Amino acid sequence: MNLATVLTTSRIVIAPIFAAVFVIGYRSDTTSVSWIYVCFGLAVLIELSDMFDGMAARARNQVTDFGKVYDPIADSVSRQTVFLSFMYTGIIPMWMYLVFFYRDAFMQLLRIVCASGGYVLAARMSGKIKAVLQGIAAFSMLAVILAQRMCAPWVPKPEWLWDLWGHDPGYWVMLVVAIYTLISVVDYVIPNRALIVKMMKNK
Repeated sequence: MNLATVLTTSRIVIAPIFAAVFVIGYRSDTTSVSWIYVCFGLAVLIELSDMFDGMAARARNQVTDFGKVYDPIADSVSRQTVFLSFMYTGIIPMWMYLVFFYRDAFMQLLRIVCASGGYVLAARMSGKIKAVLQGIAAFSMLAVILAQRMCAPWVPKPEWLWDLWGHDPGYWVMLVVAIYTLISVVDYVIPNRALIVKMMKNK
């Protein structure tokens, strides 16, 4: 197992720890904030792993076919785990989480089908922007919760769950990302529709 693979694996290991700390901390005493800082640290480790695994593979000439498939799967697993913890605590609704889940599942299907036919699904800038926005959203969510717990006057308190147009403030943070996530699917399908149609034809 090379360094890049170790870094990629670390995301899958850290993500459930984040979820456990987040869920337990969110449901704890509203005056507690130490768990939020732990979640910040774990989220930073996840993002750093995502940033450096590819760099390590290229720098060490350790780019592998396994790594090309494993990296996006690890990205999906780690981010979906983070978003699942947001849904489990009631910050975002199930339909919003399913937007993230189904988008990643559909993209994995496209990659696998294309790879089986010897084709490479072209990367799109929208996919990179989506990843950045999702990372920013996770940190923004933690920042909003920290502000709530510290009773910042400009953020509704946790018990005021339905004060901001009927939703928790975190809902609006994630809604923007959910909308762009849907747009990114369309941006992948349209330019690659000919390839997708070709792969769906009978042998």
